[in-house]
Order: sequence, then C-alpha cells, then structure tokens
Amino acid sequence: MCAFFDLYITQSLLPRLQLEFDVGVAAVSLTVFVATLAVACAAPLAGGLADRFGRRRVLLSSIALLTVATFGGATAHGLPQLLAWRAAQGLAVPGVFTSMAAYIAEEWPAAEAATVAGLYVAGTVLGGFCGRFISGIVTAWFGWRWAFLTLGLLNLACLPLVAWLLPPSRRFVPVDSLLASLSGVRRHLRNRPLLATYGIGFALLFSQVGCFTYVNFYLSAPPFGLSLHALSFVFCVFLVGIVVTPVSGAWSMRWGARKVGMAAMAMSAAGLLLTLRPLLPQIIVGLTLSSSGVFIVQSLATAKVPRLAHGARSAAVGLYVSCYYFGGSGGASLPSAIWSQAGWLGCVALLVTVQLIGIALISFAWRAPGVVALLETPMRTDV
Repeated sequence: MCAFFDLYITQSLLPRLQLEFDVGVAAVSLTVFVATLAVACAAPLAGGLADRFGRRRVLLSSIALLTVATFGGATAHGLPQLLAWRAAQGLAVPGVFTSMAAYIAEEWPAAEAATVAGLYVAGTVLGGFCGRFISGIVTAWFGWRWAFLTLGLLNLACLPLVAWLLPPSRRFVPVDSLLASLSGVRRHLRNRPLLATYGIGFALLFSQVGCFTYVNFYLSAPPFGLSLHALSFVFCVFLVGIVVTPVSGAWSMRWGARKVGMAAMAMSAAGLLLTLRPLLPQIIVGLTLSSSGVFIVQSLATAKVPRLAHGARSAAVGLYVSCYYFGGSGGASLPSAIWSQAGWLGCVALLVTVQLIGIALISFAWRAPGVVALLETPMRTDV
C-alpha cells in the first residue's frame, strides 16, 4: 500500500492539472509517464541492492525515500518541478516491489507463495485505489498540493508500522557483491519463459495505465461531463481487485496459472470493449472487468517470476518490474497521439491489441512444469 499510495497520485487529477498548468493532454500525461519510467529504470538496481543488503532493509529505505519525494511534490511551482518530484517518487518505488516479491518466494513454501503474492497484490490494489481516490477528493476541496501532503503523511504513518510488523528474513542469503547480483541478469535474459513473462508484465501495465489515464479525459468530456469529485469515485472499481486477487492463487492451483491467466486477460479485453458504448453504468462494469483481469494476472506473474528465475531472484524481479513499468510508461504516453486522432475508440483498439499479445505470451510461458523445464534451458549464444 505504501508504494502505491503515491505512484499514480496524479492520474485522477489530470483534467485539473491540465487547467492549472495550461498545457495539453500529452504534456500533463507526463506526470504519469515520468514516474513509471523512473520505476522501470531503477528496478534492476533495486533488485541488486535487495539481493546484496537484504529485503527488509531495502524495502524500509525505499518507503522512507518515497515519503520525502511525496512531500517534495507539494512544493512544486510549475510542471517541470512537479515532473522532477514525480521522477523521484518513481525511483523509490522499485525497492518495495522487488524486495517483497523475493521475500514472499523465500519465506513461504511454493504451494502457498501464489496465495501470499495475491494478498500482496491486493495490498497494492488498495494502495493504488486510495492514492487515486484520496488525491481526487482532497484536490477537489483544497487543491492538488494538499493531495501530496496528505499522502506523504500516510506514508510517514505507515513506515514505523511496516518496520514493526514485517519479520526479519529467515532464508535470505546475500550475494557476494552488487555486481554478482546484477551478473545474474544475463542468465535471466536467456530464460525463455521468464522473458515471455516480462512481456506479459509490459502488456499488463500498458493496458492498465493507458485505460485509466485516458478514461479520465473520456468521462470528463461530453456526454458525461464528470467532475473531478465524480472521477475519483470511478476508481472504486479497483476495490473488486482486492477480493479477486487473494483467491487467484487458489484458482491457479486448481486450474493452472496458464488457463487462469489467459481467461483473466481475455476478461480484461472484453471489459475494455464494453466501455465503447456511451452508457456510464456499462462503462463502470467494463472498467471493473478490465482492472480485475489485470490484477489477477499480475498476482500470478508476481509468484511466477521468482520461481522461473535461476538464482538472483530480486534481480529477476527487478527486470520484471522494469518491463512492467516500461509498459506503464508506454500506456501513459503512446495513446496520446491516438487520442487526438481517434479518441477513446482508438485508445481501446490499441489496448485490446496489446492484451491479445499478452494472452499469446501467457499461452507460451506458463505451460506444464515438464514443458517449462525444457523451455528454461538457456538459449545458445555461440551461434
């Protein structure tokens, strides 16, 4: 929750920030783009630090840095300064995600890891909802700077709670050096199922960020004309994800991660198609299905990556986080050109295409254990 309070803090504020800074859609969407791009760039290093210095230490340090950057955002005078603080927030986030994914894989048996990963992803969903919802409501009443201050205070309050409740690692074995952890990256890049899972992560956040960035402009324009206050409540659709992600692990144990993942991604694509009809109740249902499908696949991928990796697990998770958030950066920026030409219809066409690619990657990467073992044989590089 701590990490995701702040990462998408501006997403529900985009129409207001567009007026505040007197800029276009493409410029204001950079407040989402730079944060996700910073996450993508910092994730491999964060994974290496967690492999070297420990999951708990890196995680707590990252939450502290994120708190400082969030308070800093409230001091921004102009869009360039706000973008700088958003980048700082993004740089702090990967230490939380990479540390927790590796921590779960190490501290719980394989049979339980998918369920625990689902609980963790449910926490990120709740944090993402709270960040978007609180920032929208606070901005509507007091202005966007107070949104940054409020969420910074939430982080500050949660930091000692996490430090108190999170047990020390029992099975963590540090690598000899940061370089030793990062050297595992080459091995990960030769692991075909792992590479495909990185592509799945890219597709997931591309579609999620693309949808919930540009749907704000879609719903704030005629015939809907929703206010900032009303747009904040649209993000309540994320709450369904809190229910479905903890049980996704049990579903994967019963039917297999491959079947559940493909069905969930297909459900997400179908939800996006439902939003094309200009009926607000149907759009809300479509957004609910779309986000829930993404959260289910994300919880499965979070459990899969450390299991598919051969050593240097945090580095493997770091690479996944990079691909995931490069997808988020693409989803925040690339649809802007399509939006100006084809509106929401063009955006949905792009997002559904990316999700169909995600379904194909799930079909390839998450096969039966025997097939996966064969596919995980490193590719030859001497040809």
